Amino acid sequence: MSAINTKEILKTFNLDEHNSIVIGSGILQALGIRPSNDIDLVVTNDIYASLKDSGSFKVTENHGREILAGDRLEIGADWFVLGKSYTFTDLEAVSTVIDGVRYNSLDFLLQVKQSWVLHDAVVRQKDIDDVKLIKLHLGLTS
Repeated sequence: MSAINTKEILKTFNLDEHNSIVIGSGILQALGIRPSNDIDLVVTNDIYASLKDSGSFKVTENHGREILAGDRLEIGADWFVLGKSYTFTDLEAVSTVIDGVRYNSLDFLLQVKQSWVLHDAVVRQKDIDDVKLIKLHLGLTS
């Protein structure tokens, strides 16, 4: 599967740096660290409601939270990480904009992935690998 064009997919749904934040590993693709196969988003509450009403997405659940699922997209109104629920506004404070798309910062993603590696009962190899890739990119030693 080829890397996705995040900006073009977001444009399709009128999403931009002012109403959506790509969360998780999307920043890794934006920085050329590794490709991403899907887009996880947190959007503002009004955008979430509008997208939910559009009928373009399946309403489902992920980790006990309602999300909207579409082709290569998962959209939520918040992201529960590091022991709290982060809304669009919360995440905006730890974000960066690259080519007109807002992403959680690499430093924030490192904190999140390290917490998963250290504290989750089931640790994904992908998260272990991502921590190593991020540290390498940032010039940090393990």
